[in-house]
Amino acid sequence: MSSEGQANRVEIDRGRYRQLLGAAGTDRERLVLRLAGEVGLTPTEMTRLEAGHAETRLHDGGVSHALRVPDGDGGTDRLAPLPADLESALTAYVGPTAEPDAPVFEVTARRLQMLVGSVTDRAAEAAADPALERVSTADLRRFFGRDAVERGVAPGAVLAAGGWDRLDSIGAGVSDPDGEAAVSAFANASPPVVPDDAPATETVGEAAGPDPRALRDALDRLDAAVVVLGPSGRIRHANRSFERLTGRRVDGVVGRSFDSLVLDDALPGEFWRAVATEGAWSGVLPYASAEDGARERWTRASRVPDGTGGAERVVVEIRQQGTSPAAGRAKAVAASARAVGERLLDELTRDGVLAAATEVLARGDAYACAWVVDPSPPQGLEPLAAAGVEPSVAAEYAAGDADLAEAARTVAETGTVRTITVDPVSAAPDAPSLLLAPLRHAESVHGVLVLAAPGAADIEDREREVVADLGRRVGLALSAAEWRHLLLSDTVLELTFESTDPDSLFVDASDRHGCRIELDGMVPVEEGLLYYVTVSGAAPEDALGTAREAGEARLVADRGDAALLEVAAPNASLATPLVERGGNVRSLVAEDGRAELVCEFSPDAAVRDLLDAFREAFPESNLLAKREEDRPTASSSSLRAADDELTDKQRSVLRAAYHAGYFEWPRGSTAEELADSMDISSPTLHNHLRRAQQRLLTALFEGESRPLAEETVSWDS
Repeated sequence: MSSEGQANRVEIDRGRYRQLLGAAGTDRERLVLRLAGEVGLTPTEMTRLEAGHAETRLHDGGVSHALRVPDGDGGTDRLAPLPADLESALTAYVGPTAEPDAPVFEVTARRLQMLVGSVTDRAAEAAADPALERVSTADLRRFFGRDAVERGVAPGAVLAAGGWDRLDSIGAGVSDPDGEAAVSAFANASPPVVPDDAPATETVGEAAGPDPRALRDALDRLDAAVVVLGPSGRIRHANRSFERLTGRRVDGVVGRSFDSLVLDDALPGEFWRAVATEGAWSGVLPYASAEDGARERWTRASRVPDGTGGAERVVVEIRQQGTSPAAGRAKAVAASARAVGERLLDELTRDGVLAAATEVLARGDAYACAWVVDPSPPQGLEPLAAAGVEPSVAAEYAAGDADLAEAARTVAETGTVRTITVDPVSAAPDAPSLLLAPLRHAESVHGVLVLAAPGAADIEDREREVVADLGRRVGLALSAAEWRHLLLSDTVLELTFESTDPDSLFVDASDRHGCRIELDGMVPVEEGLLYYVTVSGAAPEDALGTAREAGEARLVADRGDAALLEVAAPNASLATPLVERGGNVRSLVAEDGRAELVCEFSPDAAVRDLLDAFREAFPESNLLAKREEDRPTASSSSLRAADDELTDKQRSVLRAAYHAGYFEWPRGSTAEELADSMDISSPTLHNHLRRAQQRLLTALFEGESRPLAEETVSWDS
């Protein structure tokens, strides 16, 4: 390198690195700095980065994270170490539901360099350190290499992880490890810099954390045997209960591999793989006893962060076989969930799905009975389906106790699983622990599943997760049954509702401002529905102010005589109770304090129940008309087929972009504004939007019957 290039270098230490991180004003800026300073990526490599390039790795029985650095030709250039907290930040930035090939940064390398320059300018001013202005991504990469060497990582591993041929501060005679060995070397070294407001003093070697003596005392007070493993899979500590259970002294096992505690080759092959990829493993292992050979023990291993962003530790809990009732219950719950999934494949109707789910769950070993209730019933808790208990008894399961009805409404509104304890009526099974889960798909809540468990049952978080997933699967089956009915039916039931209820945002705003509000479109988002409405006859700022009183809103376009608003007001929307029950809103118009809403349902929908649910949310409402209409003929079979292939998220993003004027020129909304409205990251929005556009355009152009040669297009027009 020339002397001029050497002179432009800025040496960064941990203090300066923290100052740079502190000057980052956005998640993107912070992520770019950390990928250069803690992973060793260049700006060009960052532009190639995709969501699926982050991986959890195994090394010597331990676990850590790594990044497959792309080479630009569809392959992998190298493996780079990825601190645990940085892996979490990267996942949060791209979104947990992002497709594996979703790009992390949809900008050029030059744009990323300019972004770093903006941060360094702010850092230099804040720290009164002019040298920080000259910091480049190359300086950040060099910091990554020097810091790794100082933490005890072998020079050869540093070269392999950073993609260098040599480091200026390291001689040429270094080893050349493969990617896995390099990542393992980083995981076993002392922890990297903690990128938050940590104190200046740092511990070299062991990770910072609770006082070791206090931690040992706490573990020794536990009845269960506990073993703490380091990132290499070796035993760091075992408590006194471990000695009592196995007859082996702690000082005789500390420093040895966990594999040495069990009989030869007895550790299952999936043990470390499950710990690495799923975060936990549980089962029975044969432990070598100091007295009388092997003894089988129930074991649960859980991966936990070390708190510094380095490799993660594993805590192993060991109990006598048969002393963990939770293990037996977990098997029963899992077996019931699998049985429900298999049964749902054969059910094609709504009633069939509900009956199958409750029958299978009541027949299993985990629950005494099961039933489904409407989360917003007009009166009582009459079940939609029940098994293991008479429907009339289920409706009075907790007679005189309103907690069940309130809990059902809370579960439906929040989409979470809840456990309550009640005193069952005498005719009901003696199962006072009730587990409630929403039967939900997208924005439709089809009901709340109620499972009655024996009083001795210990309902743990894992069971709640299984039941929550089961609720989603049943909800999907119910939605599929309704879609199937709608698709196969030649008619739809069209209901027209009227409301003058001031609790409705549209009724209130049209009355207050003497204006007309017309629904252009709705988009399902994480927190409910996003509305795009045209307001005429009122000043845009007045309408916007009223909308913001009920929720969140923004002005998309001011068209002079009318304004397009984007509104999110889940508790003030007339459409919500009908959409939740499978309705398809055709139109919604509010004028001078009166709203009229037209909604389509399947022909066998219970009109009285729909009206009761609508009135419960908005009492001053009526049903104006009920009629059956012939299903409209699709204008384009190819486009309709392409629309059917879109995922829910792709369709939602495409619909939001259309209604928000994203495709207009000039644009009515930017991608960032759309992403904020839908509470997703900008890369995630672009990913779903481009995939949706690709599907529709493919259907359009591949469905054209006219040869391309016959078309004439003037690009200057």
